[in-house]
Amino acid sequence: MTHLSEESEKQNRLEMIREALREKAPLTYEELEKSGKLQQFLEERDADMMKSYNEAKNKAWEEALSAFLDFFDPSYDETSSPM
Repeated sequence: MTHLSEESEKQNRLEMIREALREKAPLTYEELEKSGKLQQFLEERDADMMKSYNEAKNKAWEEALSAFLDFFDPSYDETSSPM
């Protein structure tokens, strides 16, 4: 299964952004389209979205590592360790 975050899905993300902009901010969409800046806007929005996604993914991974690799023995006495 292909995930929308993969580079091969960029066109689908751009279309998703285009549709959301057209539906939710039609005046901005029309202005960008008329000025010839729509594609640039879509590309920038996609780049920002992917940057945010990757930062969140990395943070989630760090948190998972911290949560699942944090081991300790409650009965272990470090003062008696030979090291």
